[in-house]
Amino acid sequence: MTIVEIAKQLGVSPSTVSRALNNSHQISQATKEKVHALVKRINFHRNPQASSLKIGATKTIAVIVPDVSNYFFTQALTAIEEIANNNKYHVLIYQTHESHDREVDIVNELCNGRVDGVIISVAGSADKDFIHIENLKNLVPVVFFDRVIDKPEIPTITCNDYESGLAATTHLLEKNCSNILFLGISKQLSVTNERLRGFMEAHEAYGLKADTKQILLCENENIATEAIKKTLQKNKPDGVFSSVERYTLILYALCNELGVIMPDQLKVISFFNSTMAPLLSPPLSSISHPALQMGKAAVEFLFQKIKKKMAFEEKNLVLNCTFHFRKSSE
Repeated sequence: MTIVEIAKQLGVSPSTVSRALNNSHQISQATKEKVHALVKRINFHRNPQASSLKIGATKTIAVIVPDVSNYFFTQALTAIEEIANNNKYHVLIYQTHESHDREVDIVNELCNGRVDGVIISVAGSADKDFIHIENLKNLVPVVFFDRVIDKPEIPTITCNDYESGLAATTHLLEKNCSNILFLGISKQLSVTNERLRGFMEAHEAYGLKADTKQILLCENENIATEAIKKTLQKNKPDGVFSSVERYTLILYALCNELGVIMPDQLKVISFFNSTMAPLLSPPLSSISHPALQMGKAAVEFLFQKIKKKMAFEEKNLVLNCTFHFRKSSE
């Protein structure tokens, strides 16, 4: 008999059975006694590998990110690995490549007892559910960083995305831009939502209404390339606020192809952690995350959850981004 079958027989969830077997403080004494009585009667023995998931015996954590080639995630992973190694933990790194299905597969694999905890920055696929993460957090400690979803019981490390979006858009408006293009991924992502909220409210503060045709939410680079090119040709924006680093590089290439001159015809500011920003032509006005600090905070939060026996007071840390104004938005 499996834990799922035990749960069904007792009329409780599998996570309740698992927690009862681990003597969790979250489960009532009456439920624990009911579970232990049944497993004793049927001579149930847990899979050692699965059990290690709860007792922290694997000495391994997993980090799930959209793309390790993104310099922000490279920096964050550097901090995570350093602190994990100092704590004698191994780190497994997984890439979703912005695929929700891939993220689900990875999480389901990790539910089988491979790790003691998970740090995740969610994929950008739109209109998807997050049941897989709900299941995961019932089995192991989970911490979100950068890209988060609304799960109050899971600690998060984010940046001041709303304030940054507001300041970036205000900067373009102050430079007399009146037809500003917003580049993002998906409204399901907290970072897109918050930056877009700042974008919209900056327009309102100037007595303007942002044109919805100038809000491009693209799930991948192919879609982004086609959409940005069409918008540059048809709608002719005079400013761009990009919340996606790689879409900014696509924008630069398309401006070169179409003969759009920055900053004379188009002023640009972007979230961009890569050291390439000042080397682009023209040098890019950029907003950078405190990536090392975010990675450090994420792994420290995770170790608190792994090592703490009693209830963990969930935390949400918001760090400030840094602006670097350069020629692209002059």
